[in-house]
Amino acid sequence: MRTPMNLKLGSRKSALALWQTHHVADLLRAAHPGLSVEIVTMDTLGDQRTDVPLPSIGAKGLFTAELEEALATDAVDLAVHSLKDLPSTLPPGMRFAGAPKRASALDAFISTRYASFDQVPDGATIATGSQRRKAQLLHRRPNLNFADLRGNIGTRLEKLERQGFDGIIMAHAALERLEMDERVTSLLPPAEYVPAVGQGAIGLEAREGREEIDAILAPILDAPTMQAVTAERIFMRRLEGGCSVALGAYCVPADTPGQWTFHAWVSSPDGRQCLHEARTGDDPNALAHALVDDFLEQGARSILRA
Repeated sequence: MRTPMNLKLGSRKSALALWQTHHVADLLRAAHPGLSVEIVTMDTLGDQRTDVPLPSIGAKGLFTAELEEALATDAVDLAVHSLKDLPSTLPPGMRFAGAPKRASALDAFISTRYASFDQVPDGATIATGSQRRKAQLLHRRPNLNFADLRGNIGTRLEKLERQGFDGIIMAHAALERLEMDERVTSLLPPAEYVPAVGQGAIGLEAREGREEIDAILAPILDAPTMQAVTAERIFMRRLEGGCSVALGAYCVPADTPGQWTFHAWVSSPDGRQCLHEARTGDDPNALAHALVDDFLEQGARSILRA
């Protein structure tokens, strides 16, 4: 099938989304001299509804549906997402096409009052828009207060100052990519605060039947990243997780060559009921399936539905 010389990338309009899309465009141009890459921007439901917490909207694909509509009509050839926003089960006709090299998957604590999260006193207010982050913090610090935090990266940092929060939690990769890494107060250790599925990775989505896209993408995809995020997405898909549940999965190469460590977490929204385990082995997908089986036996679905 003929390789198109003009490729259209679909993107959200936020600064982070555009950074990621331009990054993909640069990788593609470097891999295919002469390839013309155009960026098409649009708003998603998640961008439009910043006035309410994500779980309250009650819709799947909050940051992806509009981009998928453009894929379905070939208005764009690829959609570029933060992979953690891309559901593990996609609409008919859509497929996860791969990911370039992953950035930091960790969560970052940002504060103008405390030098680390461990210094935050009981009764302090932490702002986050993530159910997972809130539950993980509550599990260890049940006497904290929480505020919802929505909006783009700049807006969230402004709210820290303007609304007087004691701290906020954000994805480290987002701050790195926008050259705001100096705002990070400390990083949360992933063995204790397990990141979201795919966090730190860019997810590329394509329409089924566009096999020519695979040849274009092949040079920019990163094999270790693909192994890790594929396993994480298996874990999420089998547990029927999404952005609105307290679920984390992080697969990372272990110290021993050829080995992987898979960190898994599910909990109730208040953090009281929690399953948290890490396993090491040579097959990331097998680790994901084994952890899901173990978690299901321990009542993971009833915990997530609490």
